[in-house]
Amino acid sequence: MKILTHFRKIAIIFLSIFIVLFALSGAYNTQNIDRLAYVIALGLDVGENEPLKLSIQLSRPGSTKSSSDQSSDNNIVNSVECSSIESGLNLFDSYISRKINLSHCKVVVISEELASKGVSDYAYTLLNSVEMSPHANVIISKSPSEKFLNSSQPILESLASNYYEIALSSSEYTGLTQNVTLIKFFSDYVDTFRNPVAILGAVNSKDTNSLSNSTTNASTDMASDINKDSSYVAGQTPISSKDNIENMGLAVFNGDKLVGELNGLESIFHLIVSNQLKSCNISIPNPLGDSDSIDVNLSLKSSTKNNVQFVNGSPYITSNIQLNIKILSATEQSSKSDSDYFSDENMKQIEEACNKYLSENITNYLYKTSKEYHSDIDGFGKHAVKYFLTMQEWNDYNWLDNYKNSTFNVTVDSTLKSGYTFL
Repeated sequence: MKILTHFRKIAIIFLSIFIVLFALSGAYNTQNIDRLAYVIALGLDVGENEPLKLSIQLSRPGSTKSSSDQSSDNNIVNSVECSSIESGLNLFDSYISRKINLSHCKVVVISEELASKGVSDYAYTLLNSVEMSPHANVIISKSPSEKFLNSSQPILESLASNYYEIALSSSEYTGLTQNVTLIKFFSDYVDTFRNPVAILGAVNSKDTNSLSNSTTNASTDMASDINKDSSYVAGQTPISSKDNIENMGLAVFNGDKLVGELNGLESIFHLIVSNQLKSCNISIPNPLGDSDSIDVNLSLKSSTKNNVQFVNGSPYITSNIQLNIKILSATEQSSKSDSDYFSDENMKQIEEACNKYLSENITNYLYKTSKEYHSDIDGFGKHAVKYFLTMQEWNDYNWLDNYKNSTFNVTVDSTLKSGYTFL
């Protein structure tokens, strides 16, 4: 019995040694981290001689420099014309000394020209890849995607991958765009209840506006509005800086094709209606007359309540919105006394002015999505499907095609909270 126990111990020791040696023997295969080139951003353009121009942005290994001059040196962008994404990656594998790996890809940048032709094949390919993260963001660039990648300079970040993550997180407190991932975009594309949107991006340079006129210039719709500063789209903001990327507004799709764009203010309206707004700042008309407008902070007081009914076969859509508002700016006169803005009468006037302004402009936004773009990006279809007994009846009705016949009724109820200045 002792001999048997002794042999068991020896067998366990040899088995342990074998497992360790076997595990270490694969440490230097082709998948070793030192032999991989990690893509942090992928760019898709229309090629001149091939259907696709594929661009990849790589981070230089071991680089942690963060100044503007040094970051441009660390920004490695290579491009190739090819017939498909997979064939392009194979060409890069033959050119670069390391194997291309997509597991750390943060964004997929698609040019406006390519998006207007349709992107479903590329979305299927990327989501079918075992390496590609479904949480990579989708950006539709008004500039060529190759130029977009070359202009991404992480001035305040040591890693370009962190730069993309932080730059896109601004949507949480500005509402001027939306954080759209690859899986979210694809899910909305295959859905029968709604249409997809994507982040609208561009290079902030003097010639950006002349790059594409394929979609409606949303920034001019509210040029005379009090929210002019929020009515730009990417590439048109009056920010003074050297060429760099900016994300503002949303790209609107009907199916897999780009059909239009929303400016920053319209993106806020989209987030409000679709119950996704976290916080944002806008201006509303000042009913007290001591200034043209008041800057306020908006947040949802409760979930937006949307409903769909059918009148003579056409959708009648109601949206009941409840908001909390806080005054951010005030005139010198109002700041001398809390009672100027926060008397019961004046608070009621400000709330009514906010309600009127938002209900009118959100209604205009909804008619723009239905009449101009024929695109239900707010997902009203999920409130309409309850009237259909079977999915076949729902598919026969074709909600996404009938959305253009919708009429809207928007009500806004806002509650004014004390501004920080007057606490």
